[in-house]
Amino acid sequence: MTLAELLADMPLVSVRGHVPETVTGITKDSREVREGFIFFATEASKPYVHEAVRKGAGVIVSDAELGDDFPCFVLIREPRMVLGRMAARFFGYPSRGMHVTGITGTNGKTTTSYLIESILRAANKAVGVLGTISYRYDGTVLKGQTTTPESTEIQRLFSRMQQEGVRSVVMEVSSHALDQGRVEGIDFDGAIFTNLTHDHLDYHLDFEHYKEAKKRLFHHYLSTSSKEKKYAILNRDDPSARDFICKSPIANFTYSLRGDAHAFATAVQEETSGLTLAVSLMGRELIVRSPLIAAFNAANILAAALFGHVAGIPYDLIRKGLEALKGVPGRLERIDNGRGISIFVDYAHTPDALRKTLETLKRLCTGRLIVLFGCGGDRDKTKRPLMGRIASDLADFTIITSDNPRSEDPLRIIEEIRQGFVGNAYRIVENRREAIGEAIRMATVNDVLLVAGKGHEDYQVIGTEVHHFSDREVIEEWLHVAA
Repeated sequence: MTLAELLADMPLVSVRGHVPETVTGITKDSREVREGFIFFATEASKPYVHEAVRKGAGVIVSDAELGDDFPCFVLIREPRMVLGRMAARFFGYPSRGMHVTGITGTNGKTTTSYLIESILRAANKAVGVLGTISYRYDGTVLKGQTTTPESTEIQRLFSRMQQEGVRSVVMEVSSHALDQGRVEGIDFDGAIFTNLTHDHLDYHLDFEHYKEAKKRLFHHYLSTSSKEKKYAILNRDDPSARDFICKSPIANFTYSLRGDAHAFATAVQEETSGLTLAVSLMGRELIVRSPLIAAFNAANILAAALFGHVAGIPYDLIRKGLEALKGVPGRLERIDNGRGISIFVDYAHTPDALRKTLETLKRLCTGRLIVLFGCGGDRDKTKRPLMGRIASDLADFTIITSDNPRSEDPLRIIEEIRQGFVGNAYRIVENRREAIGEAIRMATVNDVLLVAGKGHEDYQVIGTEVHHFSDREVIEEWLHVAA
């Protein structure tokens, strides 16, 4: 594709230097640059512009003058928007040929995406998924670095999916991605709102800015999409849902655990073996027996069921898909053992997620409820004492440990968590591996142990170093030692 074709209709200021005949790729990551690439010098990538030129970048694009020693320099406005739209154009606008659904919210995005994927598979539809745990399609599974990848990677993945026959894509859309314009150039068919609670305030500064970022999926990206039949699926039980309602011609659908919605639960039976739901879906009754545990997953099931209806999937296949999902990695994932202890690994790393998970396990627990968790460093500090208080209120005993401390002092993070505790039913064990061993030694028959915060992650970030660390693997190692 030529540079002129890529720049058409973009907010162009000027072009100088030798304009190449063809462009071979687009990126803002200097590590990806190959001969003939366009390199976008955003605020984060400007320090690497000379490395990009050295590796063969034929065009440098920026919103600020960077000097004259470039083969071709393009000055633009709104670089993030241009990057996404140019990437979509370069790859042939793949989202226009697929049904694309974005899911946003604080909690429930991953599980909802897995449920929708299972419904689509039950309907024998090829599906692609972009999310926290992986990017996957047609037997290909890629480990992602972020919940929502960079716009160039999204468009490249969409193009590959389309070539492999994928016609339906479901993707988690994070608030960071929305704020940074990573989903520019995507023509969405639908958007799902799960909920909005305390998270990422280190980045967004306050709750209102966090909400505004989430709303962009509905009020900007969905509303400007070229698709003809567009829809929004909203969790009516969340107070913020009214702020996500879309204007006509976008169709709004709601779900609720309390009734009075397009999809609602008329009964929820919660057991350690899973959930049984009586669901009213657009006025038709369904009985769903899901292996997923926790009442909050009933809301995710309703969202996915409503998607199935909107997508035109028969009700028997919607039920089949919902019931086929056995579990989601790191989401109340049960670790089998022969000691009579119920051990779960969960990604709960926000106050709301930790509260809901502990409330669920408390209802199902006949012994003691023991929780182990920490909080990530260089992230929202205000949630640390809140999560400490939640653990103090709901668990019988807590082990406070390290999560991903990053550049912060782990003991400082732990102390900020501890400040939320009332009473002394806790123990501090900084080393997460040793903390898990301590928790397993402490647990006895009928106890429930929740290891929270990291879920599916298989690493721990200490300082600037990334170490392999899987809660599941460490639990199994300690169980073997204790056998």
